[in-house]
Amino acid sequence: MQSVVITGASTGIGWATAKLLLDRGFRVFGSVRKQADADRLKREFGANFTALRFDVTNEAAVRGAAHQVRRALRGETLFGLVNNAGIAVPGPVLELAADEFRRQMEVNVIGPVIVTQAFGPLLGSDPSLKGRRGGS
Repeated sequence: MQSVVITGASTGIGWATAKLLLDRGFRVFGSVRKQADADRLKREFGANFTALRFDVTNEAAVRGAAHQVRRALRGETLFGLVNNAGIAVPGPVLELAADEFRRQMEVNVIGPVIVTQAFGPLLGSDPSLKGRRGGS
């Protein structure tokens, strides 16, 4: 069974992507920030879904989730990584607080870098893993 990691799986595009891939026979690891979302998704999606609890800006938590996925893969590669998590801070730039805009950049720009660096080796750059190289 091919496995995919999706960030921001609790709602919207992330939820729909998880549902689509599960319906097509994939195992999905989906990131959420809240335990309530993890519990809800497990009920909705079933046995082939595993919730990963982390915020994409928390490097230690993301690395911990990557280790969790590595153990679950048992020496196989990850088929894909979907960097979906993101936020929108609405409003004109002249009116936005710099801290709000900075948070948006952390989540939407730095977050995918952190996630890709943590999960990238599982996509096949680690030569000790078996299977086809995946993609992000």
